Amino acid sequence: MPLIIAHRGASAYAPENTMAAFELAYRQGAGMIELDVQPTADGYLAVFHDDTTERWDGRPRPVTTCRLAELQALDIGGERVPILEEVLAFAATTGIALNIELKAVGIGRQCVHLVRQARLVDQVIVSSFVPVALREVQTADPVVRRAYLMGTRTYRPDVRLRELWPFLALRRFAVAAWHPSHELPLVDRIIPLVRKAGYQVNVWTVDAPQRMRQLAALGVQGIITNRPDLASATLA
Repeated sequence: MPLIIAHRGASAYAPENTMAAFELAYRQGAGMIELDVQPTADGYLAVFHDDTTERWDGRPRPVTTCRLAELQALDIGGERVPILEEVLAFAATTGIALNIELKAVGIGRQCVHLVRQARLVDQVIVSSFVPVALREVQTADPVVRRAYLMGTRTYRPDVRLRELWPFLALRRFAVAAWHPSHELPLVDRIIPLVRKAGYQVNVWTVDAPQRMRQLAALGVQGIITNRPDLASATLA
């Protein structure tokens, strides 16, 4: 049975990227939590997805220009923005694994330091769409596992080619895993090849039971979903 990875926590039922969503994901049987991390203006790593705060307060402020207190003043569906240290402490207590997605460059070393400080290297994989961010993690500590995210909405030929044949990029950045969108063209044909090449494959973001079963049959090791309870019932 593939690992059930809760996308921003159990985000179909609780506010995304909040401790409430992470705690619910754990209760619903997720084996891993996916979360987004980016820097604040005063040096914290905030667990927050969007580039700006506009979705939550109507103001297009870049997250990187906000202090932590400003972000934590936002109302995220009745919850507040946590920092990475809080989620690491939760993982240390519960034993749940973490997929930490780096949304920006320049924070790879800090992320690795916090993971090592929490003694959670074996429970963590760091993923990103940004190759430079993956390289930062590798330079800081090559032991920390890394995953290359693919599936951006783009018509750039070089990006599409990389997604259709990811092997060169996976080797170049010495990652342990490939995290493709389940909607990528020809992804069902490529998954067995990537698995055969020795890479872990965790696919995002899948909420339909039929698609979960299809991907499980292809041999993916992880399914990233907003509905960990549904995935657990479907794949059990």
